[in-house]
Amino acid sequence: MSSRDKENIVDKAIGNPAFDQLFGYHIFFRRAAIPVILFLIGIFSYTLIDTLFSLSSDTNLTISFVIVGLSLGPILNLERYMGVLLSRK
Repeated sequence: MSSRDKENIVDKAIGNPAFDQLFGYHIFFRRAAIPVILFLIGIFSYTLIDTLFSLSSDTNLTISFVIVGLSLGPILNLERYMGVLLSRK
C-alpha cells in the first residue's frame, strides 16, 4: 500500500459522518475499548470460576475463553446499537 492510498483512507475516515459519533471517540471505542472490555471479562470470569469451583487451571482457562468468545457477539451488537441510537439524534 502506497502512502497515497494511506492518505485516502485517512481522508475517508475524517470526512465520514459515521465516525463523528461519540464526539470522535467511535474509532477509539472500536479499536481499543472493545479488546480491553474482552480482556477484563476474561480476567473476571477466570477469577470467579477459580474462586467458586475447585477445577484445574487449564479447565478454568478454557471456560473463561469460552465465556469471552460468547460475549464478543453481544458486545459488538451493543456497539452497533449505540451507533444506531446516536445516528438518529
